[in-house]
Amino acid sequence: MTLLSDTDPVVASLGAFAALPEWLAAPMDGARVGDSLVRHVPELADGRLTLLSCTPQRLRAKDQEWVARYQLSVSPLGAEPRDVVLVGNLWAPSQQPSPEPTSTDDVPFGEEGWSCWMPDLRLALRHEESDEALPALPMLVEPEASAQLLQPIIRAAGYPDATIASCDPVVVRYKPGSRCTVVVGVTYADHSQPPPPTPVVLKTHQGDKGQTAWAAMTELWKASSWRGVLDMAEPLAYLPEERILVQGPVPEDITLKELARNAFAEGSPELIDALRVELAQTGRALAALHQSGAVYGLTATLEDEIAEVREVIDRLALTVPELEGAAEPLLERLAEMGLEYPADPIVPAHHDFRPAQVLLHQGSLGFIDFDGASMAEPALDLGRFRAKLRDIGISSLIYTGQPLSGQPLADNLALLDGLCEDFLAAYLEYGQVSRQRVLMWETCDLVTGMLHAWTKVRLVRVEPRLAVLLHQLRISGMVDAPPEL
Repeated sequence: MTLLSDTDPVVASLGAFAALPEWLAAPMDGARVGDSLVRHVPELADGRLTLLSCTPQRLRAKDQEWVARYQLSVSPLGAEPRDVVLVGNLWAPSQQPSPEPTSTDDVPFGEEGWSCWMPDLRLALRHEESDEALPALPMLVEPEASAQLLQPIIRAAGYPDATIASCDPVVVRYKPGSRCTVVVGVTYADHSQPPPPTPVVLKTHQGDKGQTAWAAMTELWKASSWRGVLDMAEPLAYLPEERILVQGPVPEDITLKELARNAFAEGSPELIDALRVELAQTGRALAALHQSGAVYGLTATLEDEIAEVREVIDRLALTVPELEGAAEPLLERLAEMGLEYPADPIVPAHHDFRPAQVLLHQGSLGFIDFDGASMAEPALDLGRFRAKLRDIGISSLIYTGQPLSGQPLADNLALLDGLCEDFLAAYLEYGQVSRQRVLMWETCDLVTGMLHAWTKVRLVRVEPRLAVLLHQLRISGMVDAPPEL
């Protein structure tokens, strides 16, 4: 993919994003981090411990810091292997840690107070006892504790005669330091009426996203126009001090994201047709959500979104100076288009609407994850969904070993264009939206996705996300000449 040869300033400004610097990529190489640990940790160096694996779980930009997390498996002499979680910070070459991190050779590896400084990677790590950002997590995953938590909540939520006999919590999604979703299979001791919910979904977030979800779900549950078109989880409770959201189940056989991945990977006409059907149903269901009349939360605008993208780039440039001013011509062009094409009236929006948030079950579908819900123009949800669908589709080339060039790329992009149009056309059967505003939001979200490949150091995502962004600029007319792919 050629970027810098293009004369259009919008395309040329994206060239800085083509490849991550080596100092940032190296800490996501588990083998390199493992080798460095063996050199710097006495117990690993002298053979008292054997490092079996080192898995990078997270390396993420946070303000001016890069926060890291690794899961290790180590084997002591004559003992069973055990898991150890290490967290810490990566320092950019332009940063001078003050004071310089040190290693605590007098504290045994993997115990409280242990730390290690690896100057070759500029990585400082320490042992993590528990996820400090999610203090409620231990309560959610322990059967007896979750039963004690849920008993009064279920009764207060409209099931006064329900008595919990047992709980079986299972972690289904966990992003350390951010959020965790636990599905709890609940067995009741009686057959009270109405039948109480099982399973019950428990979520805990860092910050106030649980409160946002609770407010939106409560207002949507009061509405009625969406019923019969889609399913949503019954909001049961929100515990603000513990930051725990409790909700009922949404039936699921497969997510729309999983169906899309399967369809793109296999390429069979039958799966592609099935995906088209579900995309059309999703478009109609989204129109029903937008027309529900619910009112909640703050209002999200494209201007705020563009400002947030600028902030992310500015923060990245503090540690990656070559990104200073990158993508600015594109952001300026989006801002100009925002003045030329005004926003549609605001509606109750999902805000983070993506194929992963659509659950499919025996011909019906449901929406989940309202923790970013806001009022917004309908183009936000439509554009964000289409951007993520494109990301899933373009990523399939990498995962299936196909080249990100030539006919495979052209065929993939053409298929995605058609599927995105099918989704929008289905929405327009029941709702109204400016097509130009959808393209603007979609483009902005593709820029955000490219930035996430940097801020979350997802190396394999950089090239495909840049390729699909360049394609979007061409088909939307935002560049003077087609980018060279």
